[in-house]
Amino acid sequence: MRVLLVDRQSARLSTLRAVIADAGFDVVDVLHEDADLYAAVERHAPDAVIVGADSPSRDVLEDVATLGRRYPKPLLMLSSQDDRRLMAQAADAGVSAYVMEGLSPALVRSLVDVAVRQFRQMESLKRELAQTRETLADRQVIDRAKCLLMERSALSEQQAYTRLRKSAMDHGLPLPEVARQVMVHAAD
Repeated sequence: MRVLLVDRQSARLSTLRAVIADAGFDVVDVLHEDADLYAAVERHAPDAVIVGADSPSRDVLEDVATLGRRYPKPLLMLSSQDDRRLMAQAADAGVSAYVMEGLSPALVRSLVDVAVRQFRQMESLKRELAQTRETLADRQVIDRAKCLLMERSALSEQQAYTRLRKSAMDHGLPLPEVARQVMVHAAD
């Protein structure tokens, strides 16, 4: 697994890099907090990003949140701060795991593995939710088009649906697209 490491403390960096490597991960790059994180993620395509921050600033948390939206990756934050408010802000920013320092290779491996699995599950749920919303929107458009056809052409619900379906097959278009066209033409 390829890991991108972001931290500004050189003393901690070397230790952290060694622990991550001992855990069996490939550290693709080490960045200072001020480096272009987005370019590094594009260039290296890491499987996970680990951010070391003693006291993550608002800018760091905003960068992490933006990174999570732009390049969805499991994000882990290492901090020496045992601050529940900071942990909540990190979680709201999309951090998969907020870890206090003092890591062993075995702990790093398990944390990264769990964070990656949880991230993949969450991404799968997001895709499923998006598909469900799209399906529901398509059904609503089809139902509105059926109602419109029923009102304007004095058709039964089944007849309106059959007309929509036949038109979709005749034109080689998906049924929701034909229903949208019916709605657009009705508005004219």
